Amino acid sequence: MKADDKVLHYFKEISKIPRASGDEGHIADYLMDFAKKRGLYAYRDKANNVIIKKPATQADSSCPPVIIQGHTDMVYIRNEDCIIPYEQGIKLIQEDGWLKAEGTTLGADNGVAVAIALALLDSKDLSHPALEAVFTASEEIGLLGAAALDYSKLEGKYVINLDTEEEGVFFTSCAGAFRNELLIPVEYESVNEGIGIDIVIGGLYGGHSGMEINEGRGNAICLLGRLLSEFPSGARLCSITAEGKMNAIPVKAEAKLVCSSEQLEEIKTLVKHMEQAFKHELSGRDEVYISLDELGKGEHKCLKEESKTRLVSAMLLLPDGVLGMSSDISGLVESSANTGVAESRDDAISFLSCVRSSVGSRKEQLRRRYAALAELCKGESICTGDYPQWEHKKHSPLREISMDCYESLFGEKARQAAVHAGLECGFFAERLEGADVISFGPNLKDVHTPKERLELSSLLRVWELTVAILERLASERV
Repeated sequence: MKADDKVLHYFKEISKIPRASGDEGHIADYLMDFAKKRGLYAYRDKANNVIIKKPATQADSSCPPVIIQGHTDMVYIRNEDCIIPYEQGIKLIQEDGWLKAEGTTLGADNGVAVAIALALLDSKDLSHPALEAVFTASEEIGLLGAAALDYSKLEGKYVINLDTEEEGVFFTSCAGAFRNELLIPVEYESVNEGIGIDIVIGGLYGGHSGMEINEGRGNAICLLGRLLSEFPSGARLCSITAEGKMNAIPVKAEAKLVCSSEQLEEIKTLVKHMEQAFKHELSGRDEVYISLDELGKGEHKCLKEESKTRLVSAMLLLPDGVLGMSSDISGLVESSANTGVAESRDDAISFLSCVRSSVGSRKEQLRRRYAALAELCKGESICTGDYPQWEHKKHSPLREISMDCYESLFGEKARQAAVHAGLECGFFAERLEGADVISFGPNLKDVHTPKERLELSSLLRVWELTVAILERLASERV
């Protein structure tokens, strides 16, 4: 099998392995077995991070080890009608030059990096310096693997991160972020009168909260909060639910309520009015529908009125979308927030958000903003998974080599960029003294949605580029 064929081969192999964030044990087992069969050094920690090392092909090269880095976990989202069990992995579809999945996210974010790293480690005829392939876990839920990694296990000074989504763009900095859980305490009571109804806001595009947050797409949770704030005061709220991921813009949110027969007609009219209002606001940027189903009469467990008021107020006040643009880089989002998950519990309603900023002081201000919101609503704000921003370096030999290799190979101008999404590069730049870091990748579309797809020709070009960079580093006296 040719080296470039191995990239797609290994992507198909890892796609058979379920690897949603927090469930990286099986892929870690696969990686350790891969290394053992090839006699390569391998290390695995309690977080399911894996490091595999391969010696240089040229003993006289003075180039330090090169770190090839990506994460093993994926945002796993499925269509409602998808019948493929999670345990069976991803069913791939190759069509019109693109690779996609049947009914689920594809996992090219960041299966691309894993596949390229495995192809490099399995190669026998490529010239390269010593390689340290670093496979981190739980990146999608706060870069938890990169935070837990023992960096003393690494000797590399060049870091190639393969976790970006536009070919020919070389990222040199990224935003920092944290995960917030806002808990609004609630109390319930039984209600024996009224008609149960189920309200669903759906049909939205969604997307990656770091990449598509500036597209103006609707957030189903925030739209639901607006809808509930318009309901007649006597309508009782039972629960709200929005399944998803904190770093994926939610495409669906659901509320169960109880109302009188008179209120039901008023609510039906309101739902139609708000659906038209949302469609008008999102015209050209997103799609949306609101459905209403009657659940019938019976006993219902409803929030007490005070709990309902506090909850709806919190939903209206949740920070959402772009909160500030960079003053240094035109078109770059500086700060944003995305509430991606809502869950009704016995004593509280939980909202999970991903908050990003490339400015440390703004990130701290947003932390305080969530704390203030929690205090107003008699709730609790819990911040975890804080990770550092990655600052641009004026001088980067790795960046110069990478961009030169791209232009020489493909005759196209490469460009530098900063990204609002979180990259693990911040940890490597912070914890490896003197590290020179670059991030690039192939063309991906609609990441973190079931429409996610990977351009196959772009994947092969990124493979060629990675090989060319390593050959240059191995041959030059750096």
